[in-house]
Amino acid sequence: MHKDVLLIQSPSVMPSANPWKAPSLTALLLILLAMVIQGQDGNWDLRNYHFYTPSALLDGRFSQDIAAAQLQTWHNPTLDVPFAWMVRAGFPGWLVSLWLGLHAFIAVLFALRLLDQLWPQHRSPLRTAVAGLTAVGGAAVMPSIGTTFNDAFVAAGMMAGLWWAVDSQGRRGAWATWIPVGLAAGLAAGLKLTGAMYCIGFIGAALVAGPLRGVPARLLALAAGGIAGGLLTAGPWALYLWQSHGNPLFPYFNEWFSSPDALPHSHKDMRFIPQGLNALLVPFHLLSESTRFSESKLADPRVLLGLSALVAWWVTAWRARAQQARDMGMVHGLLVFVLLSFVVWVKLYGIYRYLFALELVCSIAIIGMLSQWLPRRFPSTVLVLSALLLVGAANRPGWGREPFSTPMVDVGLPALPRDSLVVLAQDHPLGYAVAYLPSGVPAISIHNNFMTPERCTRLQARAEQRVRQHTGPLLLLREVPKSAPLTEYYRAYGLALGGACQTVPTNLSRLELCPLVRRSATPTICPAPAPGR
Repeated sequence: MHKDVLLIQSPSVMPSANPWKAPSLTALLLILLAMVIQGQDGNWDLRNYHFYTPSALLDGRFSQDIAAAQLQTWHNPTLDVPFAWMVRAGFPGWLVSLWLGLHAFIAVLFALRLLDQLWPQHRSPLRTAVAGLTAVGGAAVMPSIGTTFNDAFVAAGMMAGLWWAVDSQGRRGAWATWIPVGLAAGLAAGLKLTGAMYCIGFIGAALVAGPLRGVPARLLALAAGGIAGGLLTAGPWALYLWQSHGNPLFPYFNEWFSSPDALPHSHKDMRFIPQGLNALLVPFHLLSESTRFSESKLADPRVLLGLSALVAWWVTAWRARAQQARDMGMVHGLLVFVLLSFVVWVKLYGIYRYLFALELVCSIAIIGMLSQWLPRRFPSTVLVLSALLLVGAANRPGWGREPFSTPMVDVGLPALPRDSLVVLAQDHPLGYAVAYLPSGVPAISIHNNFMTPERCTRLQARAEQRVRQHTGPLLLLREVPKSAPLTEYYRAYGLALGGACQTVPTNLSRLELCPLVRRSATPTICPAPAPGR
C-alpha cells in the first residue's frame, strides 16, 4: 500500500518527541497576532448583555431591572462572569483580551493536533504553520478571536472532543472514548446553547465510528457524558429561569413552556436561515460577498473546499478499506459529524460565526489533502501560496473593535438621585451603561427587541406598572439620535422630555441621559396583572 493512503497513525509511533510543540507555538503566535491586528472587543452583544448580565448578578441589581439587555438578558451568563469581573476590577483591555482569546487558542491547538493525527504522513512545522494561518484567517474564526461571542469556547470543547475521539481510535474502549467526548460537548453546549448542533453531530459520529455491535455502548457513553456536562453548566441557570419565569430556556421555546412573561413564540432569529433550494446551495452562496449569513458582509470558500476535501478523503479511505479497516470507523465518524452539524446549522441558525468549529475542521481538511497531493517540485511553495490564497479569498465581517484601553468598558455616568428610575426605550444596546448605574437605581425597558407596549405579557405589565407608579425622578437613557426618532415609546405612558439631555461619556458609543416629565394621564396599555412570581 502507498504510504499516502495511511489515514490515522497511532500516537505510539509518532515520529516527533513532542507532537504538541509546533501546534502550540503556531496557535499561540497566530492568536496573539490576530488580537494585536484587530484590537479589543466592542461588539453589539458585549454592549448589550455580555457585560450587563454578569455585572447585574454580581451587583445584585438583576432582579430590580427589567429586560435591560433586551431578549438576550436571560442568556446563560456563566462564561461572561470572569470577563465582567476583570473589567470591573480595572484590568487593562489587552489582558482581558488575552483571557477572551484563550478559548480560540485551545480550539486552534486541537485542530492542528487533529490534522497531524488524520494526515500524519507529511507532518512538518511548515505544514502546521500553514494550516494554522488557514484556520485563523477564516471568516468565522478570526473576527471571533478575543471577543465575548463565546463561539470560540464552543469550538474549543468540540475540537477537544474530536481530538479525543480520534486519539482513542484503537487505544481505548467505547466508554473511555465517548464519555469524555460527551462531557466536552455537553459542557460547551450548556454554556452556549447553539453548541447543541455539534452535539447532534457527535451522535451521528458515534453511530458510525465503529462496529454495529458497539453502537449501544458508544451512544450510552456519549449520552452519559453529554447529560452530565450539560446539567453541570446549564442546570443552575435553567433552574433559576424556571423558578423566575416558568421556562428553563426563557424566553426561547415559549410556545412549549407558556411562560406568562413572554409571548408564546420560539423567539427564534429567522433572518439568516436559508429556505428551499437555497439551503442546498449554502456552500456556494458563501463564495460571494453577501449578508445572507451575517449582519455584516462576508464570503469564504473554506466550507465548500473543506467539504470537498473531506469527501475526497473519504473516497481515498474507502478505496483502501481492505488495508485500513481499523480506521474506517473514524473516517465515517468525522465525515458524519461535519455533515450532520452543518445540516443542523442550516436548519436552525444560518449565522456563520456559529460555524467556528466546523470552519476549523474544513481548514485542516483542505491543508491535509493538499499535503497529500503536492507536486514533487516546489511543494512548500505550493502549500504556502494555497494558504495565502485562502486567507486572501475570505471577506471577514467586522463586529466592532476598539483600541486597547483601561478600563476596557468605560462609562462616566453623572451623579443621580437615589430615588431615580431609568427608562430604556430603544433597540440600541445599552446594557453596558446600565451596569454602571448606582445601586438602587433600577433600569426598566419599555421597548426593545423583546419588550414593546403592544406585547401585553406579564413582564410588560410589570414594566408599565413600575414606570407609572414611580414618584421620583424619571430619566431616559439612550444613544444620541442621529435624526428625529420615528416613534418615542415613552409617550405612550404620558411622558415627555423635560429638559436638556446630558451627555454620558463612554468608550463604546455616544449616550445621553434625558429628564422625563409626566404630561398627561394615559389609559393603561397592558391591563394584565403583574404579580411577582
